[in-house]
Amino acid sequence: MSARRSKFQLSVEVLDNIKNGETKPTRIMYSCNLSWKSLKDILQNLSEQELLEEKVVEGKKRSKKLYHITPKGENVLKYYRMVSGLIEVEPIRD
Repeated sequence: MSARRSKFQLSVEVLDNIKNGETKPTRIMYSCNLSWKSLKDILQNLSEQELLEEKVVEGKKRSKKLYHITPKGENVLKYYRMVSGLIEVEPIRD
């Protein structure tokens, strides 16, 4: 059984998926394997920290929210990759 992902790891994974083109919340949820509640919390947190930009697109029946990564969010991903490349983590053995 694999270890659980931390909130930080989940946030980085969400940022990475958005950077790679996933802009719709349900697509982000599926690609990161998250529940809807967890995703909403992470998206709100990342938006408050100005790592994501939320755009509302008005439609005929209802509006849609789309998410885009900000330059600040791209810097977080860049530094995360630099640091994770410096640290080797061995899997925990039971």
